[in-house]
Formats: sequence, C-alpha cells, structure tokens
Amino acid sequence: MVNPLEMARRFWGGDTNYMIFQITDRCNAACEHCFNWRKVRNPDNRELSLAEIEKLADKLPPMLLVNLCGGEPTMRTDLPEIVFLFSHKSKAKYITIPTNGFLPDKTEEIFGRIFGENPDTFFRIGISLDGWEEEHDRIRRHPGGFKKTLSTAKILQKIKQSYDNFFVEANIVFSRKTQDTIDDLVTNIHSTGLFDSIAVLYIRGNPENPQLMQPDLEKYKAVNQRIADVFRVERHPSARILEALTELVVEKVIEAETTQKHCFACYTVKRFFVLHANGDLYPCEILEDKLIGNVREHGYDIPTMLKSDVAEDIRQYAKSCTCTWECAINMSFIYNPLQSVKVVSRSFSRALGIHKKRG
Repeated sequence: MVNPLEMARRFWGGDTNYMIFQITDRCNAACEHCFNWRKVRNPDNRELSLAEIEKLADKLPPMLLVNLCGGEPTMRTDLPEIVFLFSHKSKAKYITIPTNGFLPDKTEEIFGRIFGENPDTFFRIGISLDGWEEEHDRIRRHPGGFKKTLSTAKILQKIKQSYDNFFVEANIVFSRKTQDTIDDLVTNIHSTGLFDSIAVLYIRGNPENPQLMQPDLEKYKAVNQRIADVFRVERHPSARILEALTELVVEKVIEAETTQKHCFACYTVKRFFVLHANGDLYPCEILEDKLIGNVREHGYDIPTMLKSDVAEDIRQYAKSCTCTWECAINMSFIYNPLQSVKVVSRSFSRALGIHKKRG
C-alpha cells in the first residue's frame, strides 16, 4: 500500500502521473454526442500491442490516476493484462474504466480478474446511462443496449461480494438532448440500487451533432445539486473529498461556459496527458491539433516526450485556452496545494451542512 508521504508526493510532486489512455477506437455504440466519433467510425487498426504498452509502462513514474477508455475498452480482450501492467509496473493508485456495459456476458470474467489481480489499486467503473429504456438505446444507437447495461451493473453488484476495491458510477452526458429528461433519469437510476454514484459529464469537444452543444447551465447546476443531495459515495476511499471536488468542478464548468475565458490553472503536459490507441500523444482531449509525437518514434518514453520543446510550447498555449473538460478542471484542484485546501475546506463544510440537515 502507498504510504501518506508517497501519496503527498504523487499529488504535489513534480511527476506527470495522470494518464488518459484511449486503448482502442473500436466501439459497439454510435453516440452522436461522442467527441471521438470520427475515430470510432473509422477505427485505427494500429493499436498499441500489449508488449508495446508494457514498454511505456516500464518508463512511467508511479501513477496517481490512469483512465483506460476508448472507444469501448472492454472490446480489447487483453484489458485485464493492460490493467495489470499499470497497477503493478506503474503502481497506479486509482484506475478508471468507463464502459457502455454492452458486453454483460464478459463482465464477470473481465472485472473479476481485474479486481482480484490488483488489490492495491482502487477502481472507478463508469457505466454510461443517457436515458431510460428505449431513450437510452436511441441516444447510443444500440438496440437492446439498455437491458445489457443494467445486466452489467447487476453483475458488478454481485462481484462486490468478493472485492471491495471498486465502485460503480452511472455516467450521464449532459446535452441539449438529455437536459429535459435528466431529472427523471436520476430518479430511475437511484431507484435501481445498482450504482454508488452518478456523474454528469458536460458535453465537450466536437460531437457529430453540434446542435447538442451549449445546454442549459441552470439545469446542469440543478441536477448536480440534486445528485449531491441524494447520493452519498461510500465505497471510494476519499469519498467526502470526491463529493466536494465534484461540486467545485461544476462551478468551474459553469464559469468557463458562461465567460468563455480561461478560469483555472491547466496542468496538461506538466501533470497529465492523453495517449491515443495508435500511440499518438496529445496534451488533452480538446486540443486535437496539438500532437506531441508518437511513442513508437520515441522509444515509448512518455516522460522524455513531455519535456520536449514541442510539449513545452503546447503547455504554454494551454495556459490561455478555454474549455469545460471536467478532467482538466479536476486536476487544477488536485495538483495545486492551495486549491486542494479549498477542496478539503468544502468537504468539511458539506459534511457540516449534511449533519445539520439530518439533525
């Protein structure tokens, strides 16, 4: 287990230790809100192999956070082996795996292995739910998908009887299509008892349907407040901090969208990066035209690539760009000691408010 001093170093040291790795472009959905839809429609067949991933994992520093996404990450049959590399070689403390849940028949095998083989890593499994029943299937363009998604959530609940190093989150993309039905959706999700929390993700990037952009911010704020009042995250080891962080991030998303100004300290390149399935290294999901390089051409040495002149120019550029990407905003609170104090203070304030409310 990582001791407190080691954790402090990971949070506030100098290493770049948060990776978002789109391990595949393949997907069994066709969501019109997806920022990665072009690659999903035409998957790159040059995915990094397991052997190549091991090479880059060997050269990474101890990781704080690793997000293994896609595409649909469970479509890689070697997902458990990929997780093992980052948990054991890169010593990842937290790993997030978002999934649409459309492969329930493989869920117990895949995630049973993942949780059992990596006991020192805590996992956040995010299951996409953008509507109830047929509405979800229409949004995801996958007939029968809703039933598969709930089946996957039920299987993960069953796995909880054996492992306690994960929690299950329902992920909702907040867009013009979901903003008017999201309140009922939250009610229905809560009633299932299958999810430990709900995350509302503000639509971002360049989706296939641009008319889904710029949804109602008041509705975004209201649904997040309702979730904060209804759900208490209990299984996550930093649950109260996570709740406070979510609240602060929502405030920053609204500020960024309202002002269209740079309103947070971006730690891209300095502390986090995005790796595509084919080995292309980018500063984030939003800056699609800012390629740092391909790991195959640089000996799979990501830390050295992030110190290049190209990477430094991109980091300087990112200091003035604007976005509503929750992951980047999260990092602005986590990696800044002064902002971290604000998160801790908010967590205490929320706890006191909840205590008074219940009393």
